Amino acid sequence: MKASKLFAWVVMVLIGSYSTVAVAQNTLTWDKLGTEAVDFAIDHDVVSLNNSSKPYSALKIKVINGTVNIHKATVHFANGDTQDIDLPKQVSPNNDGQLIDLVGNKRLIEKVTFWYDTKNSNNNKAVVEVWGKV
Repeated sequence: MKASKLFAWVVMVLIGSYSTVAVAQNTLTWDKLGTEAVDFAIDHDVVSLNNSSKPYSALKIKVINGTVNIHKATVHFANGDTQDIDLPKQVSPNNDGQLIDLVGNKRLIEKVTFWYDTKNSNNNKAVVEVWGKV
């Protein structure tokens, strides 16, 4: 009976260790591509990737310090193609981080453009972060 409990404990420790390593490896595949502070009026911002030669398969848009009203967002690829991003009308820290698959899988991104505004009651500008998955 004791041997079976010891075996079960060892298996649980190994599974827990594997899960921790898998999560750590998963977070290493995301790169922070850029940030922009959002004005209170309708704003058009460009997050440029500074000639990144790394291909990405997906994006996440995260919001810090407020809620952003998204009017339009577009990914511009290095080869001249574009992809409009389908995001919720309002993005906040409560609903950000939605995975956005890039058409064509691994793509070189030149920039991401946003048309948005923020309505923030504490008078702090919301900040939008763009993350890319390798």
